[in-house]
Amino acid sequence: MAVIVGTVAAGVVVAGLLHDPQPAAVSIPGCEEVVQPEDMQRINYAIVGPDSVPVGFDAAAKSAALIQALPAGTTVVPDAMFPPLTFDTFDTGATAYGRIALGGAVGDLDVMLSTSDQPAGPCFAGSVDERRTLNDGTVVDVRSSEKGSRVEVYATDGSHVDVSADPVLTVQQVTDIAMTPGLRENN
Repeated sequence: MAVIVGTVAAGVVVAGLLHDPQPAAVSIPGCEEVVQPEDMQRINYAIVGPDSVPVGFDAAAKSAALIQALPAGTTVVPDAMFPPLTFDTFDTGATAYGRIALGGAVGDLDVMLSTSDQPAGPCFAGSVDERRTLNDGTVVDVRSSEKGSRVEVYATDGSHVDVSADPVLTVQQVTDIAMTPGLRENN
């Protein structure tokens, strides 16, 4: 009997040491549906419908709108290889990249533009800190960390604006850039 009790006790101790506790469910302000970390071991996805550069996309106008959206005092760092913060188009959208300087700090700024007829979808824990839905139905996802911030805007006209920046910019400054009307499809 003592052997059985000892074996069971040892099993309970080992199980307790090896048990990986499940994290508490994460809720994200503004998100109706949150995909939890334990549900994100593998994500399969399919792109349904068009997700592309709008017909008649004017890269020069979008690049000018991006430059105008930068906070006052921001300097675009020149690059010998390509003009910074100039949109290049691809099958799935347009991207602009550049290094910027503000207040003595230098960092990267990435902007991706695309269109889609799909809604914003669920929030992914660890990828979104907050979701705001504006009065016109525009969805704004915000993420901030010590490495920088990212703001994604899903506008009601189908525009998807995704802005990521190093900590040289504040979350509000990144949000202001992402909300710039000139970066949307119909502007």
